[in-house]
Amino acid sequence: MFRTLKDLMWLLCSTVMCMGALIYTLDHSERQALVLEGVVPFIQNQKVSVNTQIWTNQTKRKQDMYTGAQVLYGLVDWLDHGVGLQVEDIPISETDDISSLLLTVIKLDRSYSYDAEYDGFGQLRKLSFHSVTGGVAP
Repeated sequence: MFRTLKDLMWLLCSTVMCMGALIYTLDHSERQALVLEGVVPFIQNQKVSVNTQIWTNQTKRKQDMYTGAQVLYGLVDWLDHGVGLQVEDIPISETDDISSLLLTVIKLDRSYSYDAEYDGFGQLRKLSFHSVTGGVAP
């Protein structure tokens, strides 16, 4: 009699423990899903601020290249963030007309390398684009 009662008590305790673990796991999973749903709008509107660079050897890194179209379409966004811009050593400001820049400074069929300057907080302050000699955009 006592052995059967003892077995039933162990079964009850095991069932309660399993149900508690299941409920805890489901609640934790639901909270995690809610956090991820809340974070998605912020992540989608965030700009890339940390980039990994590919090193061919330990002394020289591969320079990122931009096409003329990428430079042209990035101008407005960079200017909105307060970044000083130069293309071929010509400073560009918010008052410049994009269509005139397309005709005079930025060539869509060229490739551009860049030099970036950062402030003490790691924020981008200045971008200088230079066309690559013999470089044609892919």
